[in-house]
Amino acid sequence: MSILEAPCVSASSAITTISTYCFEHLGLKSPGNLRFNNSNVIPLTTAPTVYYVRRDRKNRHRSVNVFDSLGNKIYVFERGSPLNPVWALRKLPSRQEVATVKAGFFSTTTDFHNQANLQHRDVKSGWSLSSGTHKSFYLNDGYEYQWNNGTKFLEKISSKDAGDEEVRERIAKARLMRQFKFDFELIFDSEKINPEVVLSTSFISMLTQWGVGENTETRGPTYVPPDN
Repeated sequence: MSILEAPCVSASSAITTISTYCFEHLGLKSPGNLRFNNSNVIPLTTAPTVYYVRRDRKNRHRSVNVFDSLGNKIYVFERGSPLNPVWALRKLPSRQEVATVKAGFFSTTTDFHNQANLQHRDVKSGWSLSSGTHKSFYLNDGYEYQWNNGTKFLEKISSKDAGDEEVRERIAKARLMRQFKFDFELIFDSEKINPEVVLSTSFISMLTQWGVGENTETRGPTYVPPDN
């Protein structure tokens, strides 16, 4: 069955891309992005770490590069075949495999090899009144973390489904840089989440959840104030 997962993911992503494009041109919101309550939101830091996640132009179906804000390639996602849903996240220049990511049609998981007391994590699809559709996972602190479909924020959830008492702390955000291209900006609070955790979990959403049909802005990368 696994040989079918990667092609199914590609087909599903294409459908998501087309539907997103159509909804935006009609001025409509996707039903999965509707939210029905007012939880308390803690905003993302104004001084985040910035990464860029882009398909390799020479090997686009088997390699996705990760660059820092200075343009240095610091990680790479690799897989052996376009039919394989399993990717290795390697840290550069050592090429140490720090995580194994399965972005399948039937299951999405990540296994960490470089994190103390943090190994296998399931990344599950879900829907809630406060976030619409999302991908969620848990860390050792016991909190649920959700990658939101509409806003593309990663939020840490406290008092889930408690109405006005629910708290959603934003600790990362992804943004499509070029429409119809696998080219994402990823900003996150490195004091609140490990880079390899945010990379591996966001990569699953990039492949299986968001598509690339969103109308992109032309203002360029997010401005991040320089360190003092």
